[in-house]
Amino acid sequence: MAYRRYSREKYRKMRRRRRKLQLLYIYFILFVFAVVFCLVLHKIVTSKNNGKKGGAVKYSVAADIGNKPVGYIDYNLMISHKAEVDLPDESGDGDTESNDTTTSVASDMSYEVPDTVLGPVEDVVPANWYDESKYQKVEGPVDLSYFDNVCFIGDSRTEGLVLYSGLPNINGFYYKGLSVDKLSTDRVISIPGVGNGYTCYEAVDATDFDAYYLMFGVNELGWVYTDMFTQNMSDFIDYIKSVKPNAVIYVQSILPVSLSSSQKSDIYTQDRVNMFNEELLNMCKQRGDVIYLDSSAAVIDENGYLPEEASTDGIHCSADYIRRIVQFYRYNTFIKK
Repeated sequence: MAYRRYSREKYRKMRRRRRKLQLLYIYFILFVFAVVFCLVLHKIVTSKNNGKKGGAVKYSVAADIGNKPVGYIDYNLMISHKAEVDLPDESGDGDTESNDTTTSVASDMSYEVPDTVLGPVEDVVPANWYDESKYQKVEGPVDLSYFDNVCFIGDSRTEGLVLYSGLPNINGFYYKGLSVDKLSTDRVISIPGVGNGYTCYEAVDATDFDAYYLMFGVNELGWVYTDMFTQNMSDFIDYIKSVKPNAVIYVQSILPVSLSSSQKSDIYTQDRVNMFNEELLNMCKQRGDVIYLDSSAAVIDENGYLPEEASTDGIHCSADYIRRIVQFYRYNTFIKK
Protein backbone atom coordinates (compact mmCIF):
# COMPACT_ATOMS: atom_id res chain seq x y z
CA MET A 1 0.00 0.00 0.00
CA ALA A 2 2.86 2.39 0.80
CA TYR A 3 4.40 1.77 -2.66
CA ARG A 4 1.09 2.51 -4.30
CA ARG A 5 0.70 5.86 -2.48
CA TYR A 6 4.20 6.85 -3.56
CA SER A 7 3.38 6.14 -7.21
CA ARG A 8 0.27 8.31 -7.10
CA GLU A 9 2.17 11.24 -5.66
CA LYS A 10 4.84 10.88 -8.31
CA TYR A 11 2.19 10.72 -10.99
CA ARG A 12 0.60 13.97 -9.72
CA LYS A 13 3.99 15.69 -9.80
CA MET A 14 4.52 14.53 -13.39
CA ARG A 15 1.10 15.89 -14.41
CA ARG A 16 1.84 19.26 -12.79
CA ARG A 17 5.20 19.39 -14.53
CA ARG A 18 3.56 18.57 -17.89
CA ARG A 19 0.99 21.33 -17.44
CA LYS A 20 3.72 23.86 -16.69
CA LEU A 21 5.56 22.83 -19.85
CA GLN A 22 2.35 23.17 -21.88
CA LEU A 23 1.74 26.67 -20.48
CA LEU A 24 5.30 27.71 -21.25
CA TYR A 25 4.88 26.44 -24.80
CA ILE A 26 1.66 28.42 -25.23
CA TYR A 27 3.28 31.57 -23.83
CA PHE A 28 6.19 31.14 -26.23
CA ILE A 29 3.87 30.81 -29.25
CA LEU A 30 1.93 33.93 -28.17
CA PHE A 31 5.18 35.83 -27.75
CA VAL A 32 6.32 34.88 -31.26
CA PHE A 33 3.00 35.99 -32.74
CA ALA A 34 3.20 39.31 -30.85
CA VAL A 35 6.71 39.97 -32.18
CA VAL A 36 5.68 39.18 -35.76
CA PHE A 37 2.59 41.40 -35.44
CA CYS A 38 4.64 44.33 -34.14
CA LEU A 39 7.15 43.98 -36.97
CA VAL A 40 4.41 43.94 -39.61
CA LEU A 41 2.66 46.92 -38.01
CA HIS A 42 5.94 48.85 -37.86
CA LYS A 43 6.54 48.18 -41.54
CA ILE A 44 3.06 49.39 -42.48
CA VAL A 45 3.39 52.61 -40.46
CA THR A 46 6.86 53.24 -41.83
CA SER A 47 5.73 52.85 -45.43
CA LYS A 48 2.74 55.12 -44.81
CA ASN A 49 4.95 57.85 -43.45
CA ASN A 50 7.45 57.74 -46.28
CA GLY A 51 7.74 61.09 -47.99
CA LYS A 52 6.51 63.18 -45.08
CA LYS A 53 9.90 64.76 -44.55
CA GLY A 54 11.42 67.16 -46.97
CA GLY A 55 9.76 70.53 -46.40
CA ALA A 56 6.67 72.21 -47.73
CA VAL A 57 5.04 71.20 -50.98
CA LYS A 58 3.03 73.66 -53.03
CA TYR A 59 0.05 72.49 -55.08
CA SER A 60 -1.27 75.19 -57.30
CA VAL A 61 -3.48 73.58 -59.93
CA ALA A 62 -5.96 70.75 -59.75
CA ALA A 63 -7.39 68.99 -62.78
CA ASP A 64 -10.18 66.47 -63.38
CA ILE A 65 -11.23 65.15 -59.98
CA GLY A 66 -13.39 62.27 -61.17
CA ASN A 67 -14.65 59.53 -58.88
CA LYS A 68 -11.97 59.51 -56.23
CA PRO A 69 -12.26 58.42 -52.59
CA VAL A 70 -13.66 61.01 -50.23
CA GLY A 71 -10.96 63.41 -49.15
CA TYR A 72 -8.79 62.94 -52.25
CA ILE A 73 -7.97 65.58 -54.82
CA ASP A 74 -6.37 64.42 -58.05
CA TYR A 75 -3.85 67.09 -59.10
CA ASN A 76 -3.05 66.05 -62.67
CA LEU A 77 -1.85 69.44 -63.85
CA MET A 78 0.86 71.25 -61.96
CA ILE A 79 2.57 74.60 -62.44
CA SER A 80 5.91 75.45 -60.94
CA HIS A 81 5.27 79.02 -59.85
CA LYS A 82 2.62 80.66 -57.71
CA ALA A 83 -0.02 82.69 -59.51
CA GLU A 84 -0.74 85.92 -57.72
CA VAL A 85 -4.27 87.27 -57.37
CA ASP A 86 -4.95 90.55 -59.17
CA LEU A 87 -5.33 93.19 -56.48
CA PRO A 88 -6.29 96.85 -56.72
CA ASP A 89 -3.42 99.31 -56.98
CA GLU A 90 -2.64 101.73 -54.19
CA SER A 91 -4.63 104.51 -55.82
CA GLY A 92 -7.80 102.52 -55.11
CA ASP A 93 -9.33 103.26 -58.52
CA GLY A 94 -10.14 99.60 -59.05
CA ASP A 95 -7.59 98.93 -61.79
CA THR A 96 -5.71 95.69 -61.26
CA GLU A 97 -2.28 94.70 -62.31
CA SER A 98 -0.55 91.32 -62.14
CA ASN A 99 3.09 91.09 -61.07
CA ASP A 100 3.42 87.40 -61.91
CA THR A 101 4.34 86.02 -65.31
CA THR A 102 2.77 82.64 -64.56
CA THR A 103 -0.55 81.98 -66.24
CA SER A 104 -3.18 80.10 -64.26
CA VAL A 105 -5.35 77.53 -66.01
CA ALA A 106 -8.33 79.51 -64.71
CA SER A 107 -7.23 82.94 -65.94
CA ASP A 108 -9.10 82.77 -69.23
CA MET A 109 -12.20 81.13 -67.80
CA SER A 110 -15.55 82.81 -67.56
CA TYR A 111 -17.49 81.81 -64.46
CA GLU A 112 -21.24 81.54 -64.81
CA VAL A 113 -23.57 81.42 -61.84
CA PRO A 114 -26.98 79.92 -62.72
CA ASP A 115 -30.15 81.81 -61.86
CA THR A 116 -31.89 80.68 -58.67
CA VAL A 117 -34.76 81.87 -56.52
CA LEU A 118 -32.24 84.11 -54.76
CA GLY A 119 -30.98 87.45 -56.01
CA PRO A 120 -27.55 88.10 -57.56
CA VAL A 121 -24.61 87.15 -55.36
CA GLU A 122 -22.95 90.51 -55.86
CA ASP A 123 -25.94 92.18 -54.18
CA VAL A 124 -25.64 90.09 -51.03
CA VAL A 125 -24.77 92.03 -47.87
CA PRO A 126 -23.03 89.52 -45.56
CA ALA A 127 -22.39 89.90 -41.85
CA ASN A 128 -18.63 89.50 -42.21
CA TRP A 129 -16.37 90.57 -39.39
CA TYR A 130 -12.68 91.50 -39.45
CA ASP A 131 -10.30 93.86 -37.72
CA GLU A 132 -10.00 96.81 -40.10
CA SER A 133 -6.62 97.70 -38.64
CA LYS A 134 -5.24 94.37 -39.83
CA TYR A 135 -7.16 93.54 -43.00
CA GLN A 136 -8.62 95.32 -45.98
CA LYS A 137 -11.28 94.14 -48.37
CA VAL A 138 -10.33 93.62 -52.01
CA GLU A 139 -12.60 95.05 -54.67
CA GLY A 140 -14.31 92.10 -56.32
CA PRO A 141 -14.68 89.99 -58.16
CA VAL A 142 -11.11 88.72 -57.91
CA ASP A 143 -9.65 86.77 -60.81
CA LEU A 144 -10.24 83.02 -60.79
CA SER A 145 -6.49 82.50 -60.48
CA TYR A 146 -6.98 83.51 -56.84
CA PHE A 147 -8.06 79.94 -56.11
CA ASP A 148 -4.65 78.60 -57.20
CA ASN A 149 -3.24 79.59 -53.85
CA VAL A 150 -6.00 79.00 -51.30
CA CYS A 151 -7.11 75.84 -49.54
CA PHE A 152 -10.54 74.82 -48.28
CA ILE A 153 -10.65 72.61 -45.19
CA GLY A 154 -13.78 70.94 -43.89
CA ASP A 155 -16.24 68.08 -44.04
CA SER A 156 -18.64 66.77 -46.70
CA ARG A 157 -19.86 70.29 -47.49
CA THR A 158 -16.30 71.22 -48.44
CA GLU A 159 -16.14 68.03 -50.46
CA GLY A 160 -19.14 69.23 -52.46
CA LEU A 161 -17.51 72.62 -52.94
CA VAL A 162 -14.37 71.06 -54.41
CA LEU A 163 -16.20 68.54 -56.58
CA TYR A 164 -18.89 70.82 -58.01
CA SER A 165 -17.36 74.30 -58.06
CA GLY A 166 -16.61 74.01 -61.77
CA LEU A 167 -13.06 75.25 -61.19
CA PRO A 168 -9.95 73.34 -62.31
CA ASN A 169 -7.68 74.99 -59.74
CA ILE A 170 -9.45 74.51 -56.43
CA ASN A 171 -7.62 72.90 -53.51
CA GLY A 172 -9.00 71.22 -50.42
CA PHE A 173 -8.45 68.95 -47.45
CA TYR A 174 -11.74 67.37 -46.46
CA TYR A 175 -13.45 64.17 -45.39
CA LYS A 176 -17.04 63.12 -44.97
CA GLY A 177 -18.07 63.27 -41.32
CA LEU A 178 -14.90 65.07 -40.22
CA SER A 179 -15.31 67.12 -37.04
CA VAL A 180 -13.04 69.64 -35.36
CA ASP A 181 -12.09 67.33 -32.50
CA LYS A 182 -10.53 64.87 -34.97
CA LEU A 183 -8.33 67.26 -36.95
CA SER A 184 -5.14 66.22 -35.16
CA THR A 185 -5.91 62.50 -34.88
CA ASP A 186 -7.88 61.18 -37.87
CA ARG A 187 -5.54 60.26 -40.72
CA VAL A 188 -8.06 60.69 -43.52
CA ILE A 189 -6.42 63.34 -45.71
CA SER A 190 -4.45 62.61 -48.90
CA ILE A 191 -1.77 64.93 -50.25
CA PRO A 192 -1.12 64.20 -53.93
CA GLY A 193 2.52 63.58 -54.66
CA VAL A 194 3.32 63.13 -50.98
CA GLY A 195 1.18 60.35 -49.56
CA ASN A 196 -2.02 59.25 -47.88
CA GLY A 197 -3.16 59.02 -44.29
CA TYR A 198 -2.45 62.55 -43.06
CA THR A 199 -4.25 64.48 -40.38
CA CYS A 200 -5.45 68.00 -41.19
CA TYR A 201 -2.67 69.37 -39.01
CA GLU A 202 -0.04 67.45 -40.98
CA ALA A 203 -1.57 68.39 -44.33
CA VAL A 204 -1.36 72.08 -43.47
CA ASP A 205 2.25 71.70 -42.40
CA ALA A 206 3.19 69.80 -45.57
CA THR A 207 1.71 72.31 -48.02
CA ASP A 208 1.87 76.03 -48.65
CA PHE A 209 -1.12 78.26 -49.37
CA ASP A 210 -1.79 81.97 -49.05
CA ALA A 211 -5.17 81.53 -47.38
CA TYR A 212 -7.17 78.86 -45.59
CA TYR A 213 -10.96 78.66 -45.55
CA LEU A 214 -12.31 76.65 -42.62
CA MET A 215 -15.84 75.26 -42.72
CA PHE A 216 -16.93 73.00 -39.88
CA GLY A 217 -19.99 72.74 -37.70
CA VAL A 218 -22.66 70.61 -39.35
CA ASN A 219 -21.28 67.42 -37.77
CA GLU A 220 -20.99 69.16 -34.41
CA LEU A 221 -24.58 70.45 -34.22
CA GLY A 222 -25.42 67.62 -31.81
CA TRP A 223 -22.72 68.62 -29.34
CA VAL A 224 -24.04 69.78 -25.98
CA TYR A 225 -21.26 72.28 -25.29
CA THR A 226 -20.59 74.80 -28.02
CA ASP A 227 -17.46 76.02 -26.25
CA MET A 228 -15.79 72.68 -27.04
CA PHE A 229 -16.49 73.33 -30.70
CA THR A 230 -14.98 76.81 -30.70
CA GLN A 231 -12.02 75.72 -28.58
CA ASN A 232 -11.11 72.96 -31.04
CA MET A 233 -11.51 75.41 -33.90
CA SER A 234 -9.33 77.97 -32.16
CA ASP A 235 -6.66 75.35 -31.47
CA PHE A 236 -6.54 74.52 -35.17
CA ILE A 237 -6.25 78.21 -36.05
CA ASP A 238 -3.37 78.54 -33.58
CA TYR A 239 -1.58 75.69 -35.30
CA ILE A 240 -2.09 77.12 -38.80
CA LYS A 241 -0.69 80.45 -37.63
CA SER A 242 2.31 78.76 -36.04
CA VAL A 243 3.36 77.05 -39.28
CA LYS A 244 1.92 79.54 -41.83
CA PRO A 245 2.18 82.92 -40.08
CA ASN A 246 1.56 84.94 -43.25
CA ALA A 247 -1.58 83.11 -44.34
CA VAL A 248 -5.04 84.70 -44.18
CA ILE A 249 -7.50 82.53 -42.27
CA TYR A 250 -11.23 82.65 -42.98
CA VAL A 251 -13.61 81.11 -40.44
CA GLN A 252 -16.76 80.48 -42.42
CA SER A 253 -20.25 80.54 -41.01
CA ILE A 254 -22.09 77.22 -41.02
CA LEU A 255 -24.30 77.07 -44.10
CA PRO A 256 -28.06 77.06 -43.50
CA VAL A 257 -30.33 74.02 -43.69
CA SER A 258 -33.69 73.92 -45.40
CA LEU A 259 -36.98 74.48 -43.58
CA SER A 260 -38.09 70.90 -44.18
CA SER A 261 -34.83 69.54 -42.83
CA SER A 262 -35.04 71.82 -39.82
CA GLN A 263 -38.57 70.68 -39.02
CA LYS A 264 -37.87 66.96 -39.10
CA SER A 265 -34.74 66.95 -36.95
CA ASP A 266 -33.85 67.92 -33.42
CA ILE A 267 -30.19 68.37 -34.35
CA TYR A 268 -29.95 69.74 -37.88
CA THR A 269 -32.11 72.74 -37.19
CA GLN A 270 -31.59 76.31 -38.30
CA ASP A 271 -31.86 77.46 -34.70
CA ARG A 272 -28.82 75.38 -33.77
CA VAL A 273 -26.98 76.56 -36.88
CA ASN A 274 -27.62 80.16 -35.83
CA MET A 275 -26.47 79.44 -32.28
CA PHE A 276 -23.20 77.86 -33.43
CA ASN A 277 -22.60 80.70 -35.89
CA GLU A 278 -22.99 83.20 -33.08
CA GLU A 279 -20.34 81.32 -31.12
CA LEU A 280 -18.02 81.31 -34.15
CA LEU A 281 -18.47 85.05 -34.57
CA ASN A 282 -17.71 85.65 -30.90
CA MET A 283 -14.58 83.50 -31.16
CA CYS A 284 -13.35 85.50 -34.14
CA LYS A 285 -13.97 88.79 -32.33
CA GLN A 286 -12.15 87.58 -29.23
CA ARG A 287 -9.17 86.43 -31.28
CA GLY A 288 -9.10 89.46 -33.56
CA ASP A 289 -6.62 87.82 -35.96
CA VAL A 290 -8.98 85.95 -38.31
CA ILE A 291 -11.83 86.85 -40.62
CA TYR A 292 -15.38 85.71 -39.96
CA LEU A 293 -16.78 85.06 -43.42
CA ASP A 294 -20.57 84.92 -43.58
CA SER A 295 -20.68 82.44 -46.47
CA SER A 296 -24.21 81.42 -45.54
CA ALA A 297 -25.41 84.80 -46.84
CA ALA A 298 -24.84 83.52 -50.37
CA VAL A 299 -27.40 80.72 -50.08
CA ILE A 300 -29.91 81.82 -47.45
CA ASP A 301 -33.44 82.93 -48.30
CA GLU A 302 -35.52 85.76 -46.84
CA ASN A 303 -36.83 83.46 -44.12
CA GLY A 304 -33.38 82.41 -42.98
CA TYR A 305 -33.27 78.94 -44.52
CA LEU A 306 -31.59 77.16 -47.38
CA PRO A 307 -34.08 77.18 -50.29
CA GLU A 308 -35.73 73.82 -50.88
CA GLU A 309 -34.49 73.81 -54.48
CA ALA A 310 -30.90 74.20 -53.30
CA SER A 311 -30.52 70.70 -51.87
CA THR A 312 -31.86 67.18 -52.13
CA ASP A 313 -31.30 66.43 -48.45
CA GLY A 314 -31.74 69.93 -47.05
CA ILE A 315 -28.11 70.09 -45.90
CA HIS A 316 -25.72 69.74 -48.84
CA CYS A 317 -25.93 72.34 -51.61
CA SER A 318 -26.44 71.48 -55.24
CA ALA A 319 -23.94 72.51 -57.91
CA ASP A 320 -25.86 75.69 -58.78
CA TYR A 321 -25.73 76.92 -55.21
CA ILE A 322 -22.10 75.88 -54.78
CA ARG A 323 -21.32 78.22 -57.66
CA ARG A 324 -23.07 80.98 -55.73
CA ILE A 325 -20.74 80.33 -52.79
CA VAL A 326 -17.66 80.43 -55.03
CA GLN A 327 -18.85 83.71 -56.52
CA PHE A 328 -19.40 85.01 -53.00
CA TYR A 329 -15.74 84.28 -52.22
CA ARG A 330 -14.71 86.34 -55.22
CA TYR A 331 -16.61 89.36 -53.89
CA ASN A 332 -15.48 88.87 -50.28
CA THR A 333 -11.70 88.55 -50.36
CA PHE A 334 -9.35 90.19 -47.88
CA ILE A 335 -5.62 90.88 -47.65
CA LYS A 336 -3.41 91.80 -44.75
CA LYS A 337 -2.41 95.43 -44.38
